[in-house]
Amino acid sequence: MRSRIAYLIFIAVLGALAYMGVQADPKSFVGSLFAAFLSAVIVFFVEMELRPEISIVQEGTPVVLPDGRRFLRVVVANRALWWPLGLIMDRRPANQVRAWITFLTEANNLVFAPGRQMIGRWSNTPEPVRPMMISQNPGGAPEVTLLLDLSVTRDAVDIGSGSSEILDIVMRAPGEAGCRGWHNRMIQNPNPGPENRFELPMGRYHAQVRVDVSGRSFNARFRIVCDVGIEDFRLEPL
Repeated sequence: MRSRIAYLIFIAVLGALAYMGVQADPKSFVGSLFAAFLSAVIVFFVEMELRPEISIVQEGTPVVLPDGRRFLRVVVANRALWWPLGLIMDRRPANQVRAWITFLTEANNLVFAPGRQMIGRWSNTPEPVRPMMISQNPGGAPEVTLLLDLSVTRDAVDIGSGSSEILDIVMRAPGEAGCRGWHNRMIQNPNPGPENRFELPMGRYHAQVRVDVSGRSFNARFRIVCDVGIEDFRLEPL
């Protein structure tokens, strides 16, 4: 209620000032009003341009590890400001950027249950793996084992103006006909729950990528080509 009263008082004061300006000098008042309106439009335009602007494109070449596993990924970038604004200012950084991937068939039907999305893994963040020293036998030499620990990684990243981050989509191992969604909750996890399994049999699928930042969402869709040999396993833009 108090805020409404304050708004009403503010509007009343502006109305009184406008009335006094028109009565004193109509031409000058109209000119001043136009200048104020133009300034407000310019400020609004610049503020709109300073907001993070996200682009999502496929990575140029799939990553192949020494063990033969092939990863398909996308590049998420926060576009730099265009010229000439880029000469005097930078776009704001995209903070706490999160991503989700939804898998669909070529007919745009959901592969998994409605609402089931894969939380995106940022490739440059640490894997959720913690080495632990254990001893199999009393007095025996200790051995190192790797355990899943989500606390050593993160699901959100910051992307500066003109910078980019890599987002994992799927992984395929040698000798396998299909592929699987690659995310933090299945790495070094010998028995992931059903909600964390995103197994895709041989075929073609769509990956709907959604990136959220500052209350806004950016989307892109790609085709996963997984009905070919692993050398031709790839993403295609849609």
